[in-house]
Amino acid sequence: MSSLATEIDRRESNEEVLIARIADVLRRKMERDYLPAVTKRDAHPKHTGLLQAVFTVAADVPPALRVGLFAEPRSYQAWIRTSNANAKPQSDAVRDVRGLAIKLLDVPGEKIAESDEPHTQDFIVLSSATMPLGTVRLFHDAIYYTNDWPPLVFLAKMFLTGRAAILKELAAIKILPTSPLEIRYWSTVPYQLGPDQAVKYSLLPTSAATTPLPATPGSTYLTDAMEARLAGETLTFDFAVQLRQGDMPIHDARPRWDEAVSPFIKVATVTVPPQVIRTEERSRLAETLSFSPAHARIEHRPIGGLNRARMHIYRTLADFRHTRSAIAPLGGR
Repeated sequence: MSSLATEIDRRESNEEVLIARIADVLRRKMERDYLPAVTKRDAHPKHTGLLQAVFTVAADVPPALRVGLFAEPRSYQAWIRTSNANAKPQSDAVRDVRGLAIKLLDVPGEKIAESDEPHTQDFIVLSSATMPLGTVRLFHDAIYYTNDWPPLVFLAKMFLTGRAAILKELAAIKILPTSPLEIRYWSTVPYQLGPDQAVKYSLLPTSAATTPLPATPGSTYLTDAMEARLAGETLTFDFAVQLRQGDMPIHDARPRWDEAVSPFIKVATVTVPPQVIRTEERSRLAETLSFSPAHARIEHRPIGGLNRARMHIYRTLADFRHTRSAIAPLGGR
């Protein structure tokens, strides 16, 4: 067993119990918040757009990174879902963490055992380089104490345990961007790149122009901004990976991996061509599709406690949402 494999196999105390409780709390919250026919996601429930895209692996990927999906130049058709992170749908004009999820289609290769989609590869990124609730325990406490207890209990717990700085970090990562297609994103959590390497992902916009932020942003201003640019313009991103160096943490997503020590390296281009994004079909598909770190080739296995939690929670709640709303998800599940 490699040294990386030994390290990523570590578990937090009571990790499985904590993960199961998170899933249970969020499932009950979904039951309270939504009628059965309109059950939305527990996180990132409001999509701001579902976009057709092309993911093209570069021809000049450095040899050390030519693993799995990045082993050879190739293009994949893809869907991109942009979203707001707040647990309840709200106006785009409210500061929030913004999400972007990429689903590559018709991807060959062996998938990890946790995957329920045999022909896709998902990349899930956020508008923040770090995740203040960076461990399973912290994630559990935030979910458990803000849903099953009065909200002030979680705040008190953070202050009494000397973690008040995390509350400031959670507020600081909420942004008001000009457009979901004009900001940088990060995976925040690590993934394997073959058996002996770990990486994080980043998505960097490369199209030069930007959209002015409205003086008074409306409730759908992010969708409006994308719609205006995609009416006749192609937008692009660099998809890059950052190799883990030294003791960069795997099990805590709060610290940022230092880019001065290990810079991000481009391995692919994401191209979003002109298209019509406001249709009933797109809206339905945005609700039907499920995105998960578990939709991955074995070379790109999600690692660390938060990824283990996400894989279990996303699968459990996606199944619940699809069953409750009578949605037939991608692949017939």
